[in-house]
Amino acid sequence: MNRDIILASKSETRAKLLRNAGISFETVAHGVDENEVKLSMSKKTPEEVVVKLAEMKALKPSMSDNDALVIGSDQGLDLKGELISKARDKNEAKEQLKKMSGSTHTLITATTVALNNNIIWKHVDRSKMLMRNLKDDQITEYLDKVDDNILGLVGVYAIEKEGIKLFESIGSDLFSIQGISIIQLTQFLWENNLLFENNET
Repeated sequence: MNRDIILASKSETRAKLLRNAGISFETVAHGVDENEVKLSMSKKTPEEVVVKLAEMKALKPSMSDNDALVIGSDQGLDLKGELISKARDKNEAKEQLKKMSGSTHTLITATTVALNNNIIWKHVDRSKMLMRNLKDDQITEYLDKVDDNILGLVGVYAIEKEGIKLFESIGSDLFSIQGISIIQLTQFLWENNLLFENNET
């Protein structure tokens, strides 16, 4: 079975994970207003918000391309029941890191697949992340060294780059922490004869 695969994300990290796995895909913007969704779900748990956003990101492009498999993914940071969103600027980033310093938070990664405007597969990873007890000047030094692209990442850290310096321990699924549960996703593609062009067994 051959189907087009669409990644509903402009995240270069997610695209790189798919490319490195040898998966052929196209990227599109998901078109979901994340802030509006978070506002409407303000009484829900962080995980409920993250899963809903991942589903919406897959479903919206699926409405206009019914024959393709659309991958949607979202991440959120649960700090003692509070959903931490992307920082708007480096001042807010510094305040977020100060709140997380010395504490364990859960980085939630939801990966979904839609077909014909229906969610047909979903995986939720919950990574326990223990941040070092950082001094203010260490946080400032970190933020001075990274570029503004870090503001587009939940928790203002790229774990595959300098963000690793912030942590005493992290969850076991590094791919999920980077933004997409690629191991579980490739298993789904394998089970549906979509991982290799030659699907004969």
